[in-house]
Amino acid sequence: MKNENLIGTHVLVLPDLENDTGTKRGHIGVLTMTFSEKENYVRFPEGGEAYFPAAQVMTLKDKQAVVDDLTNNGSSIPLDDFKAMYKIMLLQDRGTSQALYSALAIANDNPEIQERVLESINPTQKQELSKTYGR
Repeated sequence: MKNENLIGTHVLVLPDLENDTGTKRGHIGVLTMTFSEKENYVRFPEGGEAYFPAAQVMTLKDKQAVVDDLTNNGSSIPLDDFKAMYKIMLLQDRGTSQALYSALAIANDNPEIQERVLESINPTQKQELSKTYGR
């Protein structure tokens, strides 16, 4: 059930977690293991590792999805949100580890745009998609 494609991905633990015993709400880390929808391990730069359900661990959407959203809905997005999304898209284009970390930090600081730029890691969903393409 493990999905190797997600390992090493920069992720953001949802800032509004209710049952976070490790106080890692809103922290950015690296996904180290994905076992199931309920057990996904994240290592944090300041040290430590914790596991979370897939629905509570977010990663950046594909850069093209952010560009499409900006292109199609840019006139209705508040200016500050537009700027934040544009910065995230530019950082994704850079593709470095530090740039992706910075993009997640911007998303964390702007809760209004999180639905537009973040998506849950869902190992089973990604695995089903790869099975579909493999046929």
